[in-house]
Amino acid sequence: MTDVSSRDGLLAQVRGALSLAGTGLDRITGHVHGFHRAISDIPFKTMAPLPGIQAGSEPTRLIHDGITDGVYGAVRGSMRLVFGAADQLLREAEKLAPPTPVPPNARRDLALSAMAGFVGDDMAVKRNPLAPRMGFYLQGERLPLERQALAQAYPDAQGRLVVFIHGLACNESVWDFYTDVEQPDTHPYGPRLEQDLGYTPLYLRYNSGLHISRNGARLARQLQRLAERWPCSVQEIVLVGHSMGGLVARSAVAAGLRDGAAWVGRLSNVICLGSPHLGAPLERWVDAGVRLMRRVPLSRPLADLLHSRSVGVKDLFHGYVDDSDWRGRQTHHDGGGALRIAKAPQARYHFFGCTLGGDEQDPVGRVIGDGLVLLPSSTAAHLADADTAVLFRTSHMRLLNHPVIYGLIRDALAGRRVLRGEVL
Repeated sequence: MTDVSSRDGLLAQVRGALSLAGTGLDRITGHVHGFHRAISDIPFKTMAPLPGIQAGSEPTRLIHDGITDGVYGAVRGSMRLVFGAADQLLREAEKLAPPTPVPPNARRDLALSAMAGFVGDDMAVKRNPLAPRMGFYLQGERLPLERQALAQAYPDAQGRLVVFIHGLACNESVWDFYTDVEQPDTHPYGPRLEQDLGYTPLYLRYNSGLHISRNGARLARQLQRLAERWPCSVQEIVLVGHSMGGLVARSAVAAGLRDGAAWVGRLSNVICLGSPHLGAPLERWVDAGVRLMRRVPLSRPLADLLHSRSVGVKDLFHGYVDDSDWRGRQTHHDGGGALRIAKAPQARYHFFGCTLGGDEQDPVGRVIGDGLVLLPSSTAAHLADADTAVLFRTSHMRLLNHPVIYGLIRDALAGRRVLRGEVL
């Protein structure tokens, strides 16, 4: 039933872990080197203007810097040699031994997805076997998009599908957060929609460190293949995205429309929970911090470390969902602008947000929103053709499982229009 390839094998997983460790150690050593140089430059720069001192200090500085650069260079070179040799040995071993699949582990998989949120683009470039692969997952395993396999996985498959799309640094397991088996109103949205309205739930996993637009395009292709291989005729598709997942959903619709994909014609609803349609303040604060720290030599190595965050994170500065939003731009500050939404004509859009404040004027909520996203961004209130609702005294992650949010989703799928700007 599961989609098994050589990268699922134990040796490939070990190789992926070594690659992550090697990259991490190399970057840390490089930043320590930069910090060391920034500290050592202080006395030399202080002495340089003093008459008669510069001539004596300059040779000392050159010797010091030469030794320092040589030591750090040797350390980094040795590590690269060791990790490179280990990588090659493991690759050769993989050719000789058949892959032994590693069973799913919820904590490990969530930890890797969290890591991918911040370095997933680098993992993809290096083809790291531990990089999350986009697909629909069931009980931690990626499903092959083949009719027979899907029929085995979903023996009671219905023609109405609801696809759940997680946010940054997460995977599909987050939809189970806050569940209490003793409290029916805390059960995950998927099983409840299946029981109440007859939808079959599917859960997407993707590498959230990649550009949102790239994940959107891949999701569009996955949805097309899913619709073609589903065990019964697909009548309706619903996309539910949390945080970045809502942007990926919007991006997938745009890609599907460009390609003339048939699945877009079956799309009935796009529901975004706490999605930063206008950008996320945390990413803007980090970006501002990086620019500020780069002005100070001592903090420049830390600024470089923060700057190496993934392109997926950087997309959240403005909420980029299309390649044209980011391609060719040198910085975040020459982009942005009015929110554009490529909409399937028959689909209804719902933007539900929350805030830690007690009302819309609460200064706490106005400054930090739900902890990650501000209300104007999550509800995109200027869009008159989207349902919106706001939960007060509620945090960003709580949108993954909240009785009120479930009621809003159920009503939206049942065709009952949410009052625009409803306050809950």
